[in-house]
Amino acid sequence: MDPDGCRDLADEDQALLLKYLGIDNPADWENSWRSSGVIENTAHHWPGAARSDWLWSLGLPILTEAQLHRDGRWLIGLSAMPGCGKTSLGRWLEAAAFHLGLSLQVVSIDDFYFSAEKLEHSMRGNPWGVPRALPGSHELDLLNSTIRRWKAGEEVRHPVFDKALRQGRGDRSGWRSCSAEVLVLEGWFVGVSPSGVDDTPSRLIDGIDPPLTDQEWSARRIVQRALRDYIPVWNEMNSLWQLRTLVWDSPKSWKLQQEEGMRLQRGSGLGPDALKGFTRMITSAIPEMSFNRIKSDVCFDVDPDRRLRHLRVRI
Repeated sequence: MDPDGCRDLADEDQALLLKYLGIDNPADWENSWRSSGVIENTAHHWPGAARSDWLWSLGLPILTEAQLHRDGRWLIGLSAMPGCGKTSLGRWLEAAAFHLGLSLQVVSIDDFYFSAEKLEHSMRGNPWGVPRALPGSHELDLLNSTIRRWKAGEEVRHPVFDKALRQGRGDRSGWRSCSAEVLVLEGWFVGVSPSGVDDTPSRLIDGIDPPLTDQEWSARRIVQRALRDYIPVWNEMNSLWQLRTLVWDSPKSWKLQQEEGMRLQRGSGLGPDALKGFTRMITSAIPEMSFNRIKSDVCFDVDPDRRLRHLRVRI
């Protein structure tokens, strides 16, 4: 990434974001970050193709929010579709926070997948053949208790899930301690609530090609019921940042790129059939309108090239 590269977001969008964060002088804010040393010391954590907006309009603003709440337990939600770039962003946030002496840790909702045997059971019979990722595949009692104890000031331990294990099906690979003051919880359907939309019009306006099968439609109903159990988690978030795709099919190519990268780095990943089912699931298990209705505090529109095109903030 070139921190001085072209920015896609309009100046007025950036000004609105900084106003939301309580920044009165954008020029002083930018200069303070340039002089902090964090940009050059963490540049290697960004993918080479990442646009500078990811630094100036996403990474550094999230760190700014974290700095504002560094004296208490503050939970930031980060919602983005698979392959969008949230994992890379999370790695950079942790590296930048370490450089700043800021107590921040990033946790993925994926880390709370059930362990292998129970995960297999929870995903059995889904029409996409996916081994994980659907609502209902997470150990929510553990996730809820971990967040509550962390918010009460305890040092907690949470599982770590490795997606490369079991030929790309994944499994837990250990535990990680967390006593950070600021926690970022990321995931592809973070903040999504049950739609409650009547079946017939919802099915007609989905725009999925090919249309949902009867089996997929039944599975979507199960997913909607499972989403109810995640609402207590969403209610614990102090703020929610969302990356919303402008083109609904974009996650298909993003996920392909993500799996290719994991295969190169780890020598393991989902096979062609499993990957095809995964990409189909991404766009059909939860309706697009559910992501449009997320009650996010900051929402970016992301184009198929992962460029940030527009943002909205909740005032």
